[in-house]
Amino acid sequence: PTSAQKTSNILKNNDQGFSLIEILVALVLAALIFMVVPASDNVQAHRDLQTAVDDLDRSIRFASNEAVLRNTVVRLRISIDKTPVEYSVEYGPAGNLPLPEFKAETQSQSLADAKAEQDKLANLDKQFNKVEEFEDIKHAISENVEVVGMATTTQKKLIKEGDANLYFYPTGEKDGAIIFFSTVEEIAYLNIEPFMAESNSVFEPLKTSGVAKVEDIIQTRMDEVYK
Repeated sequence: PTSAQKTSNILKNNDQGFSLIEILVALVLAALIFMVVPASDNVQAHRDLQTAVDDLDRSIRFASNEAVLRNTVVRLRISIDKTPVEYSVEYGPAGNLPLPEFKAETQSQSLADAKAEQDKLANLDKQFNKVEEFEDIKHAISENVEVVGMATTTQKKLIKEGDANLYFYPTGEKDGAIIFFSTVEEIAYLNIEPFMAESNSVFEPLKTSGVAKVEDIIQTRMDEVYK
């Protein structure tokens, strides 16, 4: 009789459905699952950003060694406007290669000055060829990551579009530079010292205000760091 009574109580409880406590627990678990999904996306985006910075850092070391081995000027060329971003290592002709003297960026630059600078760059580009060995070992930058700008001591301005070049010399020296990367959640910049083999990187979360566009926030922070 006792066993039959317990079975009857179980059947009655099952007929009553879930209790309020059980429903609340289920809702909390579901909310936690939905919170974890975007968090994992952010982790992957950070990994992609870290990988892009590390790959460019290794490319800088490669280009520096290549300049010494080839005994000529070598450059790291980054096409900022491409999606995903493209980059290559290129070598110049044997012997002395005088680089053009670039003027600092000013708002009063005339059309004639801008055209003259473009011509200098075009003539310089004709003297460089890709290092084929580098094309075989370089890694593609994730589409989640953008290279949003680069400043160097040679070109004397923050380049935010087009092609940016970092030059390396047979003496082991290189231009000082800073390269900016970003995702929708984070900005990073890689500092390159001209007379040292080491470089250092900084990662910062984007301080979104909810009003300004992410692109504007990135541009503002990039200008602050550059200055």
